[in-house]
Amino acid sequence: MCQLHLLGFLITILQICYISAQHVPYVACPGIFRYLEYQNEYIGHLQLVLDNRNAENEVRIELSQRGGRAPPTPGMFNFLEDEESLHYRLRNEEPINFRIDFPTSGVVPKLTKVSVNGNVVCQAAEFGPPSIKLKLSRTLRTSIPLAALPPPQRSDPPQWSRNPPRNITAVYEQEEPPQRRQPPAQPPQRNIGVYDEREPPQSSRPQPTPPPPPKQRPQEVPARPSPPLVPPVQSFPYQTIGQLNGICGREKTIQTPFIHGGNEVERGQLPWMTALFEQVGKDYNFLCGATLISARTVISAAHCFRFGSRNLRAERTTVSLGRNSLDLFGPGFTSGVSQLLLHEQYNPSVYTDADLALLQLTDRPVFDDYIKPICLWNENYLLDLPSGYKSYVAGWGEDEKGNRNTRRAKMTDTDIITASECRGNLSAENAHFITSHTICASNALASGPCSGDSGGGLMLQEQDIWMLRGVVSAGQRMTNRCNLTLPVIYTDVAKHIDWLLKSMWF
Repeated sequence: MCQLHLLGFLITILQICYISAQHVPYVACPGIFRYLEYQNEYIGHLQLVLDNRNAENEVRIELSQRGGRAPPTPGMFNFLEDEESLHYRLRNEEPINFRIDFPTSGVVPKLTKVSVNGNVVCQAAEFGPPSIKLKLSRTLRTSIPLAALPPPQRSDPPQWSRNPPRNITAVYEQEEPPQRRQPPAQPPQRNIGVYDEREPPQSSRPQPTPPPPPKQRPQEVPARPSPPLVPPVQSFPYQTIGQLNGICGREKTIQTPFIHGGNEVERGQLPWMTALFEQVGKDYNFLCGATLISARTVISAAHCFRFGSRNLRAERTTVSLGRNSLDLFGPGFTSGVSQLLLHEQYNPSVYTDADLALLQLTDRPVFDDYIKPICLWNENYLLDLPSGYKSYVAGWGEDEKGNRNTRRAKMTDTDIITASECRGNLSAENAHFITSHTICASNALASGPCSGDSGGGLMLQEQDIWMLRGVVSAGQRMTNRCNLTLPVIYTDVAKHIDWLLKSMWF
């Protein structure tokens, strides 16, 4: 017997070796499935790259077993690694390993179907009669970020040994005689909105080139940024938080009252609301929300820029201010980004804890009714908010109808819930995203932020002054839509206020 080491994942199997083809049924998709021998019995080993944009990934398999007598159980279908390894592999788009234990000793069934979230990725003909069909399923649940990210570029077919599969490709059996072949099942069309972060926006069409920002931009640096290179701060009236306090958090008078299930935001309402775009060739694709906190600083979520294989640089980012729509040619202000600073404690493994990014604007806007910073938390306000405390969130993300973006920004109220309440509403594997530096909120009507709303602000209104309390970080998702019956997790800006005050630009 020989020992098999499978890519460093946790295995308790001591003696495993490959099985020769003549002892097992034909395998239609050897790139993702293989029979192994363990303690004189056969088991199945399945490898799949799951979609880390989904909070829930369901894998279903079907097996065909010779004989007409059904076993007491259909067998067992389990993950072949611990929880930490599972989430690491999911985040980094590495194959998840599954073990299949067959129900009848000495009988090896044939894998006839593998589907992920309803999409068939492998299919083969069943054994002829007499035979029985076995069905097994396994679901991996996790919290996911709410950014709108482009799709990864994957074109190479999966490989078993040196190059693990980087995508899921439908493979159909070809060895069986033509009369025994079954027509390949067509995967259902996915209908995933902005919350499906890596598909290119649809209703948010690529924007034509806006007026170009200055050609020369400082190089991005990971450490504390160097002093600004455009107009000297001495010539600008708002140089400190104290001076900003005289203007921040005040919105234009709106004649109408108040995201997903919310009401449209009028221009001039929430004048600190910011939209971020990623430059892709000559197009500008909507990326995330953000909030203006000074004349030179916008705050957003770090995972909009660094997460998994994503690495977006400052010079490819454009900021839109003073608009309630995603139309860059409408009235408003557009600027490039000269520097990008991520929180030094940002960790993609538990990204919600310090999911903060500061963007330095290349150009300073002029404050008016439509462009104004929001106020920051200070010691005059509560740090530990009670359950039920009213807050607000707004953005251009996916709406309740499944549209990838809303034409105009939407706003809704949401209630703060305590950390213990938040944990009690989430699964054990998702509860670890709740830390001492996060804050949770939920809406009884299932209204709130969805995909594309990442980076937007969790806002409080204190005596007619608006204050930024959190940044949209993570939410729960069902297969094709946001699950806003469960809490949304925000990074608590108040818990990072010292970092923010020493890092922002004026």
